[in-house]
Amino acid sequence: MKTCTSCHTPKPLEDFYKRAVTPDGREAWCKVCRLAKNKANWEKNQDAHRELTRKWYQDNKELHLENSKEWYADNASRKLMTTNARDARCKLATPDWNDEEIMLEFYVEAKRLSDETGIPHEVDHFYPLNGKTVSGLNVHTNLQVLTGVENRRKFNTMPTFN
Repeated sequence: MKTCTSCHTPKPLEDFYKRAVTPDGREAWCKVCRLAKNKANWEKNQDAHRELTRKWYQDNKELHLENSKEWYADNASRKLMTTNARDARCKLATPDWNDEEIMLEFYVEAKRLSDETGIPHEVDHFYPLNGKTVSGLNVHTNLQVLTGVENRRKFNTMPTFN
């Protein structure tokens, strides 16, 4: 047992991250407190974090690609599982009255823009299929074409209205 210095709650050692430089080999804060602190810091410094991540990626594109290929090779079944889960979410979020021909037009437009501009475009759900508070439907009225960069920046969040 160890007492967290943040929440002051006694917890089993497994509830603390490992840290070799400490006498007991564990961090002072429990995992719950550490994750909450990390999340708060990230939310407070999102722009700086994104800029650091963008700069690292620009400086290390080849290393990132190599690491991604290696991860995929080691985790192909895991990737397949997440792909299948997304397909299942899409299927559940698609009502019977949906018009797939109209939806297809968005994907054709995304491909056309990608080919024409050389900038990857993607079809995005305006309201995410797997939102935290509200989940949208997989229908043409919930689709939009965005650049890949804009879609990543949106990151499964709800639209904001001013």
